[in-house]
Amino acid sequence: MTGSENKDVREEAYQIVVNRQNSQQAQELYRNLQQPGIRAVQFIPHIEFDRHGHLTAESVTAEGWGQFLNAVFALWVREDVNRISIQLFDKILTQWCGRADAMNLQNISPGGADCLSCYVLRFCAGECLKYRDSSGKSVLCAGYKAFFNDSSPYMRVMRDLIKQHRSPMELMAMLRQT
Repeated sequence: MTGSENKDVREEAYQIVVNRQNSQQAQELYRNLQQPGIRAVQFIPHIEFDRHGHLTAESVTAEGWGQFLNAVFALWVREDVNRISIQLFDKILTQWCGRADAMNLQNISPGGADCLSCYVLRFCAGECLKYRDSSGKSVLCAGYKAFFNDSSPYMRVMRDLIKQHRSPMELMAMLRQT
């Protein structure tokens, strides 16, 4: 979609675990990923609970996760659309284009009534079960909402470009003119 269309399917994504510390260094971390040859990235939030059900000190917080995603997206959307495939960004753009993977839609696993009525459920699909607190809600929910809200205008433009059989890369040129 964004970068995965031209990616060799045998190429593996670099998996980057995002913890509390490196979530605060998103720009630096992403700049290091812009090295030649890196074509696909998957960001994995580090979430651990202590025996009392609280996040450990190493775990990324919802706020930190949202800020991290927004910082990386701000760089990526201006510099690397179609050059670096970021799994989450590709998945969200696929949703925006109305080409949701049937498996993803079947695997929606909301964590309660709040999730069922949430406007971002189609993007997060209820999130990974291991990221849920004792109430069943994802501990990253607020971070995802912040990211989905901030990235929406850009996703709409890329969706519209794709529907016009144009490249989402054109957004980078548009952003350079502003």
